[in-house]
Amino acid sequence: MRQLGIPGVEHHALEAHSDERGTLRELWRASVRPLRIRQVLVTSSAPRALRGMHYHLRQSDLCYVSAGAVFMALVDLRRPDHRSGALWLGQGESVLIPPGVAHGYTTEQGATVMYLLTEEVDGSDEFGFRFDDPAAAIQWPVDDPRLSARDREAGAMARAVAHVRAQRGLGPMDPVRP
Repeated sequence: MRQLGIPGVEHHALEAHSDERGTLRELWRASVRPLRIRQVLVTSSAPRALRGMHYHLRQSDLCYVSAGAVFMALVDLRRPDHRSGALWLGQGESVLIPPGVAHGYTTEQGATVMYLLTEEVDGSDEFGFRFDDPAAAIQWPVDDPRLSARDREAGAMARAVAHVRAQRGLGPMDPVRP
């Protein structure tokens, strides 16, 4: 497991068990990661697709790259200094993203990503901010990304930070609570 300096975010390169038939990887086991999985989604992204920046207040996401590679950016909106990080996730790698941590990814060649979610998606816990907000300082590796209308029209990161911290009962400079 690789730590990214954002509390609760876990990056795993899943161990491959291979033979002449192919490969088996264990993505999740309740005794190791006690998440209550409520929904599983699979996305297929074309080259230069950019999905994000998105965050949730109640839901954790366990993201697994099943094909291709993605550049994933993460921003901890729970912190007044909104610590961020980025990493390349290749096939067979996963990242666990807790509530209050914004995430987005892009792919240069295309990718398939599976999401194991702790809540069912109903729209009430879906929030975001502009992928290119200067405050996030994300150096995306693609030019002219393909965006959804939702991502193209998203608001400022400062508003997202205020939203997350207010929902957690924190003022602008209060320390992070678990």
